[in-house]
Amino acid sequence: MIMTMKKNKFINEWWRGMVILFLALVLADAQAVVIPAGTYYFDNSKLKYSDVKFVYGNDAESVTHILQMTKTENGLWTFDIAATVEGQTHYFFTNSALEAGLRNERVTKVKDLIVQRGEHRTQTFKDVDNVPLVAGATFVPNSSDLYTSGVWKKEGESPASGALPVLYINTENNAPITSKDVYVQATCYVDPMGSEDCPASGSKESPLALSIKGRGNWTWQGFDKKPYRLKLSAKEAMLGMKKSKHFVLMAGADDNLGFMKNPLGYELSRRMKLAWTPDCRPLEVVLNGNYIGLYFLTENIRVDADRVNVTEQTDNSDEDVTGGWLVEVDNYNSDPHISVKVTDKSQDIWITYKSPEVLSAAQEDYLQSQFDAIRDAVYDKDRTSMEWERLVDMYAMARVYVVREILQDEEGFHGSFYLHKERGNDTKWVAGPVWDFGNAYSRDRHKFIWERPEFECFFIDQIYQFPRFQEAVKNVFGDFYREEYPSIDQFIDSFASSISVAAVADHSRWPQYGTDNVSAKASTLKSYVHDKIGWLAKQWGTTGSADIKSPAGDTIGNNQSTIVYDLQGRRVTDTSKPGVYVYKNRMLLK
Repeated sequence: MIMTMKKNKFINEWWRGMVILFLALVLADAQAVVIPAGTYYFDNSKLKYSDVKFVYGNDAESVTHILQMTKTENGLWTFDIAATVEGQTHYFFTNSALEAGLRNERVTKVKDLIVQRGEHRTQTFKDVDNVPLVAGATFVPNSSDLYTSGVWKKEGESPASGALPVLYINTENNAPITSKDVYVQATCYVDPMGSEDCPASGSKESPLALSIKGRGNWTWQGFDKKPYRLKLSAKEAMLGMKKSKHFVLMAGADDNLGFMKNPLGYELSRRMKLAWTPDCRPLEVVLNGNYIGLYFLTENIRVDADRVNVTEQTDNSDEDVTGGWLVEVDNYNSDPHISVKVTDKSQDIWITYKSPEVLSAAQEDYLQSQFDAIRDAVYDKDRTSMEWERLVDMYAMARVYVVREILQDEEGFHGSFYLHKERGNDTKWVAGPVWDFGNAYSRDRHKFIWERPEFECFFIDQIYQFPRFQEAVKNVFGDFYREEYPSIDQFIDSFASSISVAAVADHSRWPQYGTDNVSAKASTLKSYVHDKIGWLAKQWGTTGSADIKSPAGDTIGNNQSTIVYDLQGRRVTDTSKPGVYVYKNRMLLK
C-alpha cells in the first residue's frame, strides 16, 4: 500500500514536471522572434549608415547570422530571407564592418562587440519585446538616435492598428515641428476607420487647413513622443466632439498606467458634476507619412461658450476688470503671471493668466488684489471664518479636491490648477476645469495629498482646515461613493478595451513608453482606485448628504436664503422629499 502511494506520487510528480516543461517550451516558442520568408527593406534616411547589415540569432545556440544588405535605386537597403526562420531571440540593424555570414557566438556577444568597436546599431529587439518582422515592409527608425527603435511600414498600407480613428497630418514641405511658440502650416484629415461614433473630418483629397506647434513643459522637453497644439482654420467637430478650432494632441508618454490617468481623471470630474470637463478621445496619428502612435485628442482649456463659459475680457483693458478671468496656479514662472507671496512655502504662488492674455495695469492690480485677499482669507487662523467663501466657491473647490484626492495627485494644487471668475463685484472664483493627471498614484495612497506632498500644495492645505469645507467634501464624496463609484470599474475596463490594440502598435513605435498589455495596467489602476477610495471612506464616511443631493453646478448656493439640516446634522439642499428638517434662518454670505 505504501509502495503504491509512493509510485503514484512519483507518477504525479513526473507528469506535473512534463506539463511544466511543455508549457515552458510553448511559451518560449510563442515569445521567440520569427522572421517570415520574404524581402525586407530598411529606411536609412535618418541614421545615414555608410553600410547596412541585418543581424539575428539565438543566444541558446550561440549562433549569429550577419546578412549584408544591398542599397536599392530608391535609397532603401534590402535583404531576402529564403525560408521562414523560427526560434530566434534577437534582431537589429547595424553599420558594422564585421564580415557577413555565420558567427558561432551568442547574438548578445556580437552586439556587445559591435558597441566596443564604436560601430552603431538600432535597438536590439528581443523575444520579450519583439517588434514582429513584416515581409515586404520597410523598417523605419523613429529618430536619428544611434539605438533608435522603429516600426515596420508596408508600402500603401496604414501603419496604424486600424482599431481607432486615424488623424493624418502633413506639414508644409514636411517641415518638422520643433517649437512651442511658432506654428507650422499643415493640413489634416480624420479617417474614422469604420467607427460609427466618429465622423470623417476632411479627406485625403480635401484635407482641412491646420496650424500645429508643440505644447507642454516636461512632456515636451522630456520625451521623444511629443504633444502638440492644433489650430484649425475653421471650426470642426473632430471625432464627434463639439465644434471648435482648438484642440490638443496629448501623447501620454508619461503615463505608466496604460494611458488611463487623464481619461479617468476627466471621467471622475464628470461624475463629480464639475461645470465643464475637457472631452478626451483616443486616436492614432500619422505625421508626414510616419506613424507616431496612440494619442488623445483633447479639448484644451480656454474661454468659450462650450468650455469655460465666462464673459471674455478684452486684453489690456481698463474697463470692467472684474471678469471674466481664467487663470492657472502654475509650476513654471516663465509664463506671464503674478506672484502671491506665502511665508510657509519655499516659493511664491505663480498665477499664470490665460484670459485675458495681456494685462493693463488695472487688470494686473485687480488680479493681484484678488489672490492676495484669497491668501489672507485661507490663512486666517480662525477656522470658523467664512471670509474665504466670499471669494471662492466652496463646493466647486470641494469637487476638484475630491477628484485629485481619489487619484492621489499630489501635483494637482501645485500646477495645472485652474480657476475662473465671471464678471461682477460679487462673483466668486470657481475651481476648475481639471487638467493633467500625469502625477497620479505615484506615492502613498494612505494619506491626504496635502500631507507631506512631493510638490508643495497651494491653498488646499489651508482650505481643508476649515470645518465647513470638510463638510462639503464629505457631501461630495458621499454622493459620488453611492451613485458613481459602483460603475467605475466598468468605465476603466471599457476604455482599456477600446485602446488595447492601438496600444500594442504604439508600443512597437515607442517601446520605451506605454505598454502592450493595457489589460494588466487596467487591473493595476483599479486596485489603486479601490485602495484609495477605501481609505478615504474610512476618513470621511460614505453617508455624506445621505440620499439628498449636494448642490449642483459650479456656482453653489449664492442665492440660497436659508441653511437646512436633517436630524443627523447633515446639510440638505433638496427639501421636496418627505422628512423632518431643521431650518437655520440666515442669509448665505456672497
